[in-house]
Amino acid sequence: MDRKEKIDCIRRQKYFVWGDVVVITAAAALVIFFFLLSFVNSAAQGDSFSVLYRGKEIFRATLAEDAEYVFYIEGSEGRVVLFEQGKEYSDYNVISVRDGKVCVSDSDCADHTCRHFGKIAKGDILCLPHDLRIRIDGKGLETDV
Repeated sequence: MDRKEKIDCIRRQKYFVWGDVVVITAAAALVIFFFLLSFVNSAAQGDSFSVLYRGKEIFRATLAEDAEYVFYIEGSEGRVVLFEQGKEYSDYNVISVRDGKVCVSDSDCADHTCRHFGKIAKGDILCLPHDLRIRIDGKGLETDV
């Protein structure tokens, strides 16, 4: 077989055969199925939240009651109390609980990343400048890791 015959033979070959199409379609269907399953299975939500300062739990409250709390640093200790409008705080985060979800509605930290977490009913909110972590607790949210 000379060079010209080899080139013609290669050009006549098919890039995909029906078996390839079936395998690719089945793989895509599995990816879509598990992607949708992850959204359906995400119904577990917390029933309380904990406020941790420097890794130590300093406050716990329920998500069932709407309230506003303020976390502030006093000396080297972190404190959480009910938020009072008009009172001055320094190194603070206002923690709002509404409709079973928690968020940081106001803060005086440098980057305001904690405010961009939004309202959550599972997971964590972090404020690195204040060394603050808000953790959602509840059944079905535990992991083995």
